[in-house]
Amino acid sequence: MGISRHPALPYISSLFGCIFLFFGVTYISNPVQGFSFLGFTSTPTTPYDWDLMQRVMVLYGAKDLFMAAAILSSTWFGTRKSAGMVLVAGGLCAGVDGWVVGDQAGTGEWGHWGYGMVMVGVGAGMMGVLG
Repeated sequence: MGISRHPALPYISSLFGCIFLFFGVTYISNPVQGFSFLGFTSTPTTPYDWDLMQRVMVLYGAKDLFMAAAILSSTWFGTRKSAGMVLVAGGLCAGVDGWVVGDQAGTGEWGHWGYGMVMVGVGAGMMGVLG
């Protein structure tokens, strides 16, 4: 049996979907707490900046909820290839997140790049790229 047919892959994919779900709900329900999860070293200082950042975090949470729905639905109701493509896209999103955090904070990018690379690997496996 090739890695692309391994029975654990849908469960690993679902784990990533649940992680996106958790962060999406957190970013929307508690934007200040969610902001601290991203890894930025500085925080907004004025009430206007905090108000704006909370709105941005809600937008970010909506993106994460979409990713959770896309991962979970493609994993359980789509094909392995479609689920793999969504996982690769999610891993690339994590890459951009890490780049932005690393650029702003000077550190913390690997907190995003680490799981992003695993998502890309699992996605590639589900698409059949790895055998």
